[in-house]
Amino acid sequence: MSDLFTWARGRRDAGMGLAADAEDREQPDFAEAAFRTIVRIAASQSEVHVDDVLARFTLKPHHPNAWGAVWMRAIRERVIEHSGRIRPCRTDAKKNAHQYPIYRSLLRRA
Repeated sequence: MSDLFTWARGRRDAGMGLAADAEDREQPDFAEAAFRTIVRIAASQSEVHVDDVLARFTLKPHHPNAWGAVWMRAIRERVIEHSGRIRPCRTDAKKNAHQYPIYRSLLRRA
């Protein structure tokens, strides 16, 4: 079973990489600016949700899946971690109440 999960994670990561590369060709500053926004939010509050980021970062990616690589970088660089809680995005009607993780800031504790 772990082989299936390893395979699935590999496919997920490859897909995020392709989306990030495509976005970088169209908007070279998107990923770094989006990451810096997550860092600023995590430094100023104990939890981070997609609503927090979208309220402060108005640049829209050409490839919506490019966000995945940004969030994964923030996790990998120990800026945030998943809290185990989720809630819908309320700031973008196109997200159709999709459930998004609430991340715990590793830069600022409650």
